[in-house]
Amino acid sequence: MENKKTLSLSVALAIIVLPILIILWGGLILKVGFLVPLMLATVVASIIGLATGFSWRQIESYIVNGIHRIIIVMAILFLVGVLIGVWLQAGVIPFFLYWGLKLLSPSIFLASTLVICTIFSIMTGTSFGTVGTAGLALIGVGEALGFPTGMTAGAIVSGAYFGDKMSPVSDTTNFASGVTDTPLFTHIGGMMWTTIPAWVVAFVIYLVLSLSYGGDMPDISAFTNALGAKFNMSIFLVIPPAVLVVLAIRGVPSLPALSIAILAGVLVAFILQDGITVNGIFKAATDGYVSDTGNVLVDRILSRGGLNSMSFIVFLLLLAMTLGGILEGTGALEVVVNRLTMTVKSTGGLILAVVLSCFLMGFGTGNAMLAIAVPARAFAKKFKEKGIQSRVLSRTLEDSATMITPLIPYSMAAFFIIGVLKVDPLDYVPYTFFNYIVPIFTLIYGFTGFAVWKIDDKKKKEAGVSSEAKAKDQEHADF
Repeated sequence: MENKKTLSLSVALAIIVLPILIILWGGLILKVGFLVPLMLATVVASIIGLATGFSWRQIESYIVNGIHRIIIVMAILFLVGVLIGVWLQAGVIPFFLYWGLKLLSPSIFLASTLVICTIFSIMTGTSFGTVGTAGLALIGVGEALGFPTGMTAGAIVSGAYFGDKMSPVSDTTNFASGVTDTPLFTHIGGMMWTTIPAWVVAFVIYLVLSLSYGGDMPDISAFTNALGAKFNMSIFLVIPPAVLVVLAIRGVPSLPALSIAILAGVLVAFILQDGITVNGIFKAATDGYVSDTGNVLVDRILSRGGLNSMSFIVFLLLLAMTLGGILEGTGALEVVVNRLTMTVKSTGGLILAVVLSCFLMGFGTGNAMLAIAVPARAFAKKFKEKGIQSRVLSRTLEDSATMITPLIPYSMAAFFIIGVLKVDPLDYVPYTFFNYIVPIFTLIYGFTGFAVWKIDDKKKKEAGVSSEAKAKDQEHADF
């Protein structure tokens, strides 16, 4: 087995910083997209790795490991594309778009969007599912009401990521709980102290924006008439989303849950809508739904989805995870994270170091799971040494890693948001207020000591006695 080379801090920073600068320069400054900049960044990271003593075989293994982690994610993305196409043809998403226009007022629209996406994401535990269903309908409502797409998308993402970090059926919630050995509902309870106040502040901001930007209700009759003429707006169209929610709550994994929700959409389409054919369903599932209502805005909003719509997103994701695999495999990220742990002295400094480490891992890999995993391993001992409960560490990991990833333009989350909502990252990132505010509360609590729970001395002693007894038992067993 080959020994892993230990990098110096300067080399580790070079492997991390140069590729990230190339990506940001190409994607945000030159505005040439992220595909070629990601390829160039991966080449640069590989060259630096080879120059510092890694073999090409090692580099290849790191790339394979990076891609291996997202195989299930890629399958989920393709299924979400199919679900969007089928649900559009079945009238499911048009149904919510129709009633959203009927019921939502411009004066409360952004705040309502936050609430709706929050509820849906808590029930399903998935930001992707929320963005691809409720979010897709709401982006259309916002456009019809005259709100900038980026502003609406920011409210959608904020609501979607509330559930992504708070729902007991969310993958990141369970992962952060498990990797820090914190009971799930203890972890969720700890997060409430930062997440709920941040959500309230974000709600107020969206409400003020709605009041100041929304103005009077525009005439949407042409929009709703076009939808009503094309689709049968039966209440039974809520069945496919209800099926998805129930399956998520019952803990059914994403792949079978999405597959069943797609089948529910197909069934509803044949029962409720006119002119549905098997060929049409397959066409919508593969190439997406093509709207032909005659209303230009309606047709632009509804013409999307399909398996092929996710191909470019998956391609970008493969490149991003190739780079992330190199940055993780070479140990560059861990070197920087470990250096941060060495400089920590105060409790506030410790929590700041965790936040910075999660941000670094997020920018380095574009993956929330990795942004949680590495800092969790690096800081667990430090939290114990300072007598801080593990729920503070698990909370800080989610307040940082889960919140930052959709704001990184080349992350897995951002690629999905961009692809589904058809919005530029520079347009929606400034309006994801909830994602910015949560880490601020985390840092305030860290430096003030508020809601930073200490390990009880009695429990410490009990834990020590228990450990000692286990050690003696093991000695006897070995003997």
